Amino acid sequence: MIPETIYSKYSQAMFDIASEQKKLTEFGTELKGVRDTFQKNPDLWKFLNHPLVPPQSKKDTLAKIFKDSLSPIVLQFMYVMIDRRREAALLLAIDGFIDLARKAQHIEVAKIRVVKPLSKKEETKLVASLEAMTGQHIEPLYYVDPSLIGGMVIQIGDKLIDGSLRRQLRDMQHKLLQADVTNGVTDE
Repeated sequence: MIPETIYSKYSQAMFDIASEQKKLTEFGTELKGVRDTFQKNPDLWKFLNHPLVPPQSKKDTLAKIFKDSLSPIVLQFMYVMIDRRREAALLLAIDGFIDLARKAQHIEVAKIRVVKPLSKKEETKLVASLEAMTGQHIEPLYYVDPSLIGGMVIQIGDKLIDGSLRRQLRDMQHKLLQADVTNGVTDE
């Protein structure tokens, strides 16, 4: 586990630069792309963190992969972490930046579990409803969970909205069992 003190100063420095340049959204999008690339390519992540690979080789590789899709500042952010041998904390620093940017922009993350992916129209309608309900901008993160049977489960911060068919069936079963106990019905 990497202590927060190691990566938080990089997150904060990147956030300060992005705020000053009024590019929180732009840099956030770029850094999410970097994070997604590493998550989808574990071999690239291993390469970046290998202690025998020279820092310049790591930076050259990142430049080849990202030079056309990232701002020079975002590339420099990664280079500084590599030069200081903090590449293992890069994803944590990126997540730290994203959290700081969300707070500054009053964005709440909604973790939405669904049985099957929603259409773009359904996603747009759902996000609009959640924004109206919370008064916050919502960034949805979708997860497919067939065990829900139907409906969806939404978590925003510490609030949980469980509209799943699985929960409704469980509630119905509970009510039926309570009614049986109240009426003195047994399985004999």
